[in-house]
Amino acid sequence: MSLPLVLSSLAAPRTYKLSTTSLVRMNEAEEQNTYHTVVRQTLLERKPNNTYRLALEVLDFQAEKATFFNELSADLNQVSNSLVVQTDVYGRLVRIENKADMLEVWQRLKPNVVKKYQQYYPPAFFEAFEQNIQTEGVFEKTLRHKGLHGVLLAGIYGYGYVPEAPVPGTRVLEQFFNNIDLPLQTSTRLAAGPTPAHLTLHLTGTLHQAALREDDLRRLLRTMADNPLLKVSLTANCQERYDLEAATGWLVAAEQRLQAEIPGIYRNEVHHQLATVG
Repeated sequence: MSLPLVLSSLAAPRTYKLSTTSLVRMNEAEEQNTYHTVVRQTLLERKPNNTYRLALEVLDFQAEKATFFNELSADLNQVSNSLVVQTDVYGRLVRIENKADMLEVWQRLKPNVVKKYQQYYPPAFFEAFEQNIQTEGVFEKTLRHKGLHGVLLAGIYGYGYVPEAPVPGTRVLEQFFNNIDLPLQTSTRLAAGPTPAHLTLHLTGTLHQAALREDDLRRLLRTMADNPLLKVSLTANCQERYDLEAATGWLVAAEQRLQAEIPGIYRNEVHHQLATVG
């Protein structure tokens, strides 16, 4: 293909299941879990400039291992289980349009959530969460290029792919290390699809060293370790595959792998697998 890849209207929403395996190791502490999310995606509007309005509704979420953090996340994530989002021409998340609905859900949940976790988190924690919903652009940073929204809104549209010409790009995983971003340089190429009715895209990414706030990352980890001489050397890479309907541009299946590591200190591995279920 050479025309820009676009997302076309469908007669009905598309339902997906995302299975995510996550491993995070910090020094000697390690947490590993697998999550399953079912989501319904609806294209509300494709604007004349080929940007999109989409509805994303989480229908079900399950964690294979029950933990305190997962329970807290599930309680807070109820706020973002039903979103209307605006994307750019590439299909990347730009803005959440139904913040008022999110705030209404939070106000309903807040009394019980605050009470449930009052032994562990002060009221200021939940006030900050509420402020993040209301402040322009802040909540988007927690979703952009991460998890479910990072798979469905990966930024693969708007390019005219041809097999012999990989498309270079950049991606920023905001607030990956506290307030420090993880920048990646990417390359996307068109591969042979499983059938003539499908397109397959392969994306690879490596650490964008020049864009990394390396001094800030080193300072953060040295402070956390209380070691001013701690050696900090970050590596990161990702591999992704997207199978799409050639006629509509809609995802049929997708897979993402991300690994970020600071040897001896930190390791983060995430594996997403998306499948169409309805």
